[in-house]
Amino acid sequence: MSPAGCLSFIVGPRQMRLHENGYDFHRAELDRSLLDNLRTSVFSSTEVGVRCLLDVPIVQEAATVLKWSLVSSEILPDRAVAIQAIAFDKTESKNWKVTWHQDVMFPFARPVRSCGFDLPSRKDGVDYARPPRSTLEQLLAVRLHLDDCDASNGPLRVSPRSHRLGILRSAEVHDVVAKQGEVECHAESGVALLMKPLLLHASSPAAVPKHRRVLHFVYHSGDPIDEEWHRAV
Repeated sequence: MSPAGCLSFIVGPRQMRLHENGYDFHRAELDRSLLDNLRTSVFSSTEVGVRCLLDVPIVQEAATVLKWSLVSSEILPDRAVAIQAIAFDKTESKNWKVTWHQDVMFPFARPVRSCGFDLPSRKDGVDYARPPRSTLEQLLAVRLHLDDCDASNGPLRVSPRSHRLGILRSAEVHDVVAKQGEVECHAESGVALLMKPLLLHASSPAAVPKHRRVLHFVYHSGDPIDEEWHRAV
């Protein structure tokens, strides 16, 4: 992977940890009222995850506030756009396990046709595809924690530096995690976990089930691509 590709929207030495390890933490200082409203308005009592939330005004507000906080920290460029928002909660009735994987499928405005955009599919009326590696490397996931997340309630686990290996085959994942190791990502409410989508990540069921609400945004650098995102906020 070329350094230029990986650093396309990272402009200062403060961001080298994110570049090197594939993850970091960021406190965006969102208003308490905004966090409270997000907790009560965008999560489902029956579904594990709620997708395609960028049409919801309060989610748009949170995406914008987070973006400018990340811009001020020189993590995102001012032309960056949010392309995805998903609400996840892990409770006693929704206590799931996620195996090691990379995030490679993203929503587009229509079925993809351009070279390098693969694995087209359709879910709940929205077209998804895997962008080329160069585009995936321009994405940043921002997981805003709306509850404290510790070892007891199924935190995300990441395999540091695995994002630097490109798009991995399923058969490679076990060996990569064994070599790179893993880290549990604990965070207080209001803290965002920044993560490269190509970073291998997983989570276990909560040992002590309780709310673990996360609003998962994905931002793109804003550079031109050959397809149109489903949403660009």
